Amino acid sequence: MKSMTVDFEDCIKDSPRFRANIDEVETEVVEIEAKLDKLVKLCSGMIEAGKAYVSANKLFVNGIRDLSQQCKKDEMISCLEKCGESLQEIINYHMILFDQAQRSVKQQLHNFVKEDVRKFKETKKHFDRVREDLEIAQVKNAQAPRNKPHEVEEATSTLSITRKCFRHLALDYVLQVR
Repeated sequence: MKSMTVDFEDCIKDSPRFRANIDEVETEVVEIEAKLDKLVKLCSGMIEAGKAYVSANKLFVNGIRDLSQQCKKDEMISCLEKCGESLQEIINYHMILFDQAQRSVKQQLHNFVKEDVRKFKETKKHFDRVREDLEIAQVKNAQAPRNKPHEVEEATSTLSITRKCFRHLALDYVLQVR
């Protein structure tokens, strides 16, 4: 993910620049998530194709062994048997490679998408709700009848509390995005 440059004052004020930066990062997260999902699927396909390849190679090596049992004295068969042994070593390395790809690449990417991106999305939903609450509190404060001091005080208090909540969450959100 690209590092977002955010002036913390913009973050606290919920400035247009802050909103534009957040929108850009959120769009990037969606794009990265799609690319990671695609990569997990490609890795799965590669692993499955690799397993089929290893299986075909094992059958071939077994065929060489069967043939060499029949023709032990033939020089060409002896050469084939050595090739079969080399192929068996290659098969063993391929099995290790595909196992590592399964555990390190596919599983790690899958976990990242399912856990970290999910946490980001949950935080985004909470951030959006609090931002919406702040906008509602600002409207109510602006519309509070000035001839009713208790309503003005209540609207101002609600705005102040909502603004504090938004600022804390905005800072947390920016730190998570980084």
